[in-house]
Amino acid sequence: MRTLLRPVDFMDAAMPEQIIDRMRTGWQLPTQYGTATLLLAQEQPTGTVVGLAHAIPPVQWLAEAGLDRQMCIKLSRALVELEAVSVADSARGQGLGHRLINELVRSYTRQGYEAMLAGIHTHKPHLQPYYEADGFHVLGPGAPLDLQLPIGRLRYPAEPSMRHLARPLAQHVSYGHGVLTGLLAGGAA
Repeated sequence: MRTLLRPVDFMDAAMPEQIIDRMRTGWQLPTQYGTATLLLAQEQPTGTVVGLAHAIPPVQWLAEAGLDRQMCIKLSRALVELEAVSVADSARGQGLGHRLINELVRSYTRQGYEAMLAGIHTHKPHLQPYYEADGFHVLGPGAPLDLQLPIGRLRYPAEPSMRHLARPLAQHVSYGHGVLTGLLAGGAA
């Protein structure tokens, strides 16, 4: 796992160990805040882990954004953040990363999530077409992502070294010009 997580650029350097610890201990996000998912792909017949994808609702960011608890809970069950996708060198070029992302998208869509967010570092421009092929909109370097909510706009801040990614998961949600619209429009607000 550490080998697969090493090439992933996390904003929080502690994240790889947190992911490993979550897997080892069977940690689960408190139910009211949605679902965290760690997918592992194993090579057969050895069982060697050759790919992983991790997604979790952005609960910490939502709480830091100053939302009341009820809105934080609603949004954490509508938004999920793709934290990591990694494939071992021996398994690259076979579409494994795309299959892992697609499985996360299917799972979160079935659960009623409305959008998937992610981020890539600007020093990895080769990742833009990779994520665009998976249906993500890639914002410019340092561009914030605005979420149009029934209560107004919420800005997902940006670091100059990052590019936000956004992918609507529900038909009533759309993306255009740095804004995700339609979130919580299905009566959840």
